[in-house]
Amino acid sequence: MTAPGATNKRTPKIRENLPAPTSPEGELFHYTPYEAAQWAPFSGRTIADMCARREIEYVNNGRDNYLTGLQIAAISRRFTISPFSKPARAKAVA
Repeated sequence: MTAPGATNKRTPKIRENLPAPTSPEGELFHYTPYEAAQWAPFSGRTIADMCARREIEYVNNGRDNYLTGLQIAAISRRFTISPFSKPARAKAVA
């Protein structure tokens, strides 16, 4: 007899009608990592792992980790790669 496989997949709850992090009401709103993933360049699981490793700023209420809209915007800016621009050519020295 074999053990039954895991059949209970736990999906995180995501609230509806969340304010955008860049809006005035969203700047201090507390998003779960899975809710923040809508606007961040990472998945919810990756954001939760980054919080656990203390690689990013987050809010801890003693049990759960949250991110404010300002922190989500900071993560997006921190991990955004701007295009490479070539330096202007130096003038030829005569």
